[in-house]
Parts: sequence; C-alpha cells; structure tokens
Amino acid sequence: MDTKTKLVHAAMAVFKKQGLEKTKVSDIVKEAGVAQGTFYLYFPSKLAVMPAIAQDMVAKMEKEIKRTVNPQAPLRQQLNQIVEAVFNAVGKYRDILAFLYTGLTQSQHITRWEALYTPIYEWIKNFLNQNIRQLAVGTRPEMTARILIGCIEEAAEQVYLFNQVDEEEIATQKKETCLFIERALGVPMD
Repeated sequence: MDTKTKLVHAAMAVFKKQGLEKTKVSDIVKEAGVAQGTFYLYFPSKLAVMPAIAQDMVAKMEKEIKRTVNPQAPLRQQLNQIVEAVFNAVGKYRDILAFLYTGLTQSQHITRWEALYTPIYEWIKNFLNQNIRQLAVGTRPEMTARILIGCIEEAAEQVYLFNQVDEEEIATQKKETCLFIERALGVPMD
C-alpha cells in the first residue's frame, strides 16, 4: 500500500473512532505509522484528506454496483440490483459517510463531489443507454444517471444515517425506491 493510501485509510479509521472535531493530524500519522511531515506532502490539512476518502467511498460503491448487477438479468431486476448495491454500500460505510459529508461541507472540497462520482454516473449512463428503448429517459441520459443515483443514495441515507437502523424499514425503503424508479423510468410491466 502506498503512503497516500495508508494516510487515507488511517484518517478513515481515526475519524471513525474519534470523530472529525477531535481528530488531529498527529492522530492520523500515528495510525498510519508515518512521520507528521509526510502527511503534509500529500494533504495541507486534515479536511484536505476528505476528497481522497470520498474517492475511496465512490470506488467502493462502484465496485458494489458492478459486483451486484447481473447484465443478463431482466431490466427490472437490474434496476432492483442497482438499488440493492447502493443501499449495501451506504449501509456498510455509514459511519465513514457520516463524517465524510460533515468534513466535505466544512471545507472548499465539496465542489469536487460531483467530479468524484463520474465513474458511477458513467456506468449508470451506459446502463440507461443500453436500455433506452425500454425506458423513459430524456435527451440527456447523463442527467438521468445523476438523478437516479441521487435518489437511491438519498433513500439509503434516510434509513442508515438519519434513523435507527431497522431491517423492516430498510426493506420497505428499498421496495419503495425500486417502485419509484421503475415508474419514473417507465419500466414496462412484466
């Protein structure tokens, strides 16, 4: 693992344990096992590590989507698999996402958020383009991709970040999200 990756993983671990406010750069470098000066070669402050953490989280979500979605499955099932994958990623990394959002909004790095999501938006755009004849997608599939991911991620965050985690509520939220997306995209009834 390279030094920058070590620092990002150490920052995630320390932020998760101590919270954003209590964490110091010295805590991060201690966790990473590097000198404090090394941190500043990569990041000018503890908040500057947030885009790298966000990039790591987006990569994990993209991996989960690609792992979960079966391109041979019927369209409705693939959409449900996309919802499942995003919910799984948000659920698995909810602690990291909670401090990540806080850290990004406390710095100028929030402006990089959309750019970090480009790989997921591209994957969804390609998915939409492959199924364009069966879906009600406007003239800008890239915009539909952004709306789709935003909708699913927000639905997942409602149950994982803002409420007590309740399996029944999670299942209901997934189902309602799937129904909403199917209707919004005009998925034909089987």
